[in-house]
Amino acid sequence: MEIDFTLRPDPTAAFRSLGAGSSTAVLFLHGITGSPVSWVPIARAIAAEGIDVSVPLLPGHGTTWQDMDSTGWADWLGEARTELGRLQADHDRVIVAGLSMGGALALSLAAAEASPDEIIVVNPALYVDSPFAPLLPVLKHFVRTIPSIGGDIAHPDRDEYAYDRTPLAPMASFHRALTTVREDLWKIDCPVTAMISGEDNVVGPRTLRALRSDLPHPPHIVALRRSRHVATLDFDADTIAEAVLQAARTEAAVHSPSETGE
Repeated sequence: MEIDFTLRPDPTAAFRSLGAGSSTAVLFLHGITGSPVSWVPIARAIAAEGIDVSVPLLPGHGTTWQDMDSTGWADWLGEARTELGRLQADHDRVIVAGLSMGGALALSLAAAEASPDEIIVVNPALYVDSPFAPLLPVLKHFVRTIPSIGGDIAHPDRDEYAYDRTPLAPMASFHRALTTVREDLWKIDCPVTAMISGEDNVVGPRTLRALRSDLPHPPHIVALRRSRHVATLDFDADTIAEAVLQAARTEAAVHSPSETGE
């Protein structure tokens, strides 16, 4: 499977390819301050294999950080739920793949009643890994933005087009929502694949510890040894694409936890 990293004229726009008529669809969710550009190369490769795909642009993203400043977790989760529902209405199975915050959204969707059939989370964020995270509810009233948290990619020629500033009000909303996401992990009954980079300057190791300890079924863990946080645009993008394609071609999901280090 070949992955084409050529940028579209509007790199941050939503991407959909729903004409394949496949029984399975894949919903891809990007990270906070990011955009569909982080998933589009893999999504196009999956679409080329005859699988319907959707990469929505989450509210407040893909434009300016000022637009994001008035949005929060409820907006992002609402958009993800709406797109999941659309795909479920027309497909027998739906796989959700999420990067970073998109991974947290995927886990939240999986804990709900109308859950996807399988999820793949790439460096999912279950914590805001900063010593200032507990202060976010107060800091947001005094500090509007901090420097960008985007761009953690080992490959020298890839860019996720994240905002150059990170607004704190949405981060505070995200930080607050993650408590519920962690508390609801026990509700997840679908297969979970966690793809974790060897070097991640955004998400710390306690997220993986939470997945291992709190999910009712052990996740299938894949090590991405050549990549950093935005692994979907990094040296292990092909490994992620193959995992998504394998999930999409699996008609009946079966719990078979294991750890691999492709």
